[in-house]
Amino acid sequence: MTEAAGFDVAVIGGGVIGTAIAYHAARRGMSVGLFEKGPLAAGASGASMGLRSIWVWSHLLPLESGLGNDRRFIDFVEETGEDIELDTSGRVIVANSEDDLGYMHGFVERLQALGIEIRLLDQAEIRDVEPNLSPRVIGAAWSPIGGNVMPIKLTYGLARAAKRLGASVFTHTPVAAVEVAGGRAVGVQAGGCSYRAQWVVNAAGAWCSEIGQMAGVDVPVVPRKGQVMLLNAPAGLVRHGIASLHRPGPQQTGGTNIRPTPYGQILCGGTSEYADFDVTAREGNIHDIARRCVDLVPALAQLSILRSWAGVRPRTADGEFIISGSEKLDNFLVATGHDFVGVTHSLVTGELITEMMVDGKTSAPIEGFRLSRFGTDQSQRLQA
Repeated sequence: MTEAAGFDVAVIGGGVIGTAIAYHAARRGMSVGLFEKGPLAAGASGASMGLRSIWVWSHLLPLESGLGNDRRFIDFVEETGEDIELDTSGRVIVANSEDDLGYMHGFVERLQALGIEIRLLDQAEIRDVEPNLSPRVIGAAWSPIGGNVMPIKLTYGLARAAKRLGASVFTHTPVAAVEVAGGRAVGVQAGGCSYRAQWVVNAAGAWCSEIGQMAGVDVPVVPRKGQVMLLNAPAGLVRHGIASLHRPGPQQTGGTNIRPTPYGQILCGGTSEYADFDVTAREGNIHDIARRCVDLVPALAQLSILRSWAGVRPRTADGEFIISGSEKLDNFLVATGHDFVGVTHSLVTGELITEMMVDGKTSAPIEGFRLSRFGTDQSQRLQA
């Protein structure tokens, strides 16, 4: 094993979470090595809708952090000049059942009480905002907060920005081992080399459990498959990102989302299924996504499908993130469990992990994201 140059932090995982950590750590003056077993954005980040929505922030993060997420993307583009296809046109949420409409009214009132700019639309306003919405949509709300980014461009943009700040990015370089000595993670082995590190961050998404085992740290995440599809569309058919809103509880799907791209296309999603690490795009999922999206925008039925693909997202048993240190290794940090909201929370996660390393504390409370909350009962922890 060749001894290579060391880093202040070795980040494992080249998705949107790992690259956000690399960027923020480098921005704070840390030397960074990021290791990805394939190309960047090869996992969940490459099969994401790229949504940025205030209503999908974690209820465990304070309001200012949720609202700050939207500003963070704008600041990143302004500071770095990276093209991430940032769209700041806001989002439309819709309801097409009386039960969902009742929940939407209460939901909007709660957000308004917190000072968030969001409002219900009457039927005339709904058709003015999105003329092609189905008559079955009986209620909608609009907020200027949020929009979309292109997740692959975001991932690569974060990596490039980190490299300009001195970070080293190793793609197609799987981590073979996490080196442990004296109750600490002291480095990683990757690509036939040993890299020393003061900190090791496990941001490998759905593969975090595998990386955790290398360090003797149990990280209870399971892969949850999500599939999306891309349609060829005339400009203006869909003007904003559109999301269905449902009362909280078990859902058969990953939600129904529709958003335009800058290239005369429409991205539709999604699905949610436990299929281990299988990322096969299934025909049945295509029909399911199409049916639900056509229910919201009937004109989509006339469009051709360009492609459909899937990725696996990291899911915890309670559906909340893990942003945490480890009780076994005080310098082995974990950032995972973002499931289908990784893009929305990528930049704030990068900040929080960096604050843990540089400041020894975080600007927002993260007690609810501790790894230790799962205890030791595997059977309970992995039933997501």
